[in-house]
Amino acid sequence: MKTQFVIVILSVTLLYSCKKTGRQFLGIDASRMEEIIIDPKDGIMLPIDSFIDKSEYIKLETTDDNLIGEISQILFTDSLLIVVDAKKAQTINVFDMQGNYKYKIGQRGGGPAEFITITNVSLVPNKNQIAVLDGPQHRVIHYTYKGEYINSERIPFMLYYYEYLKSGYKAFNTSNMRDPAYGKYRDNVLIVTDEENQIIYGACNDFYSQKFSFTMNRPLRIFGNEVYLSPNFTDVIFLVSDTLVTAKYHINIREHAMPPLSDHITNERFGEYIQKYFHFNGDFIELDKLTFMNISAPQGNPFLVYVHQTKRSYLNSGNVYHPFYAFLNTFIPKARYKENVIVTDVPAYHIIASKENLYHETTYKKELDDLYKDLTEDANPVLFFYHLREDL
Repeated sequence: MKTQFVIVILSVTLLYSCKKTGRQFLGIDASRMEEIIIDPKDGIMLPIDSFIDKSEYIKLETTDDNLIGEISQILFTDSLLIVVDAKKAQTINVFDMQGNYKYKIGQRGGGPAEFITITNVSLVPNKNQIAVLDGPQHRVIHYTYKGEYINSERIPFMLYYYEYLKSGYKAFNTSNMRDPAYGKYRDNVLIVTDEENQIIYGACNDFYSQKFSFTMNRPLRIFGNEVYLSPNFTDVIFLVSDTLVTAKYHINIREHAMPPLSDHITNERFGEYIQKYFHFNGDFIELDKLTFMNISAPQGNPFLVYVHQTKRSYLNSGNVYHPFYAFLNTFIPKARYKENVIVTDVPAYHIIASKENLYHETTYKKELDDLYKDLTEDANPVLFFYHLREDL
């Protein structure tokens, strides 16, 4: 009983700890967070090549029955590459680490082993299983890494998606759902449950009006064994645990930052803001020694790299020399691989359309010849792996 009482007290405190009030957050001392300073005017800016030690790519094999329209998630096991297309093909395709196609996991339908929609795919900790959230059916379907159906479980409330904590507990993103099944946590954007979907606590209210339809890019993210939450249009990234959320990073944009948002922000006013100001849009990848982050700006989406050891941030100037690195100016990375590698998927048709521009620099002719060999416009996307420098 004592442990449960402590959890309740922490949860009640956190209900009021995620609201942005200028540079302050109710219930949180911003000075105790690790501060990521972003200065578009006077910050250190480097060409893309300065951030990268080397790059590699994997061409995903294309067959008649594994066509990928748009990659929504990229997941890695020890030897497999799992590619999720939740928007167009509605498929989960498995490849080896050389890009050779192996098999599909699941298929569309209403049967016990089938899904109507792929809302999210997660790796189940310590079980060599994947879990497919089918939002319309309010259930999660479990498969082995080999694609064998195990079972399905019903989720007792509405949600966008979830990730597993390393304990096996689940962190749910519930933004704007306000399902009565949440009980007293109805207004929270985060709900954490045990393995049986019993709610442990909720955190972080959504303070914006129902008429405001802008949302962050995937507020809940997992890197390694750690789950992170970036609530809607705040400038704090939280770390989620079994019993509470902890403020991890405070994102401090020093020039041209978006003004504090009121509780009743409208789409029209926010549309004006994004044409004028810089803001954090939720896109980041937590690495072993670095944090990679995209910032929305009036023109483009510049990225930055924050070095954990030195606590310094470096902005991308947009200049690039290696042709493979140019894709980072257009395509936001979707995954982390191992310690300090980010992964970007690039459609084959884009690579084909960029051929003349990329060959402009003849220094990399051999690498380009290898990339374009047997590549066609209707081929599956190419995955680029960028090994980031740790000694910035």
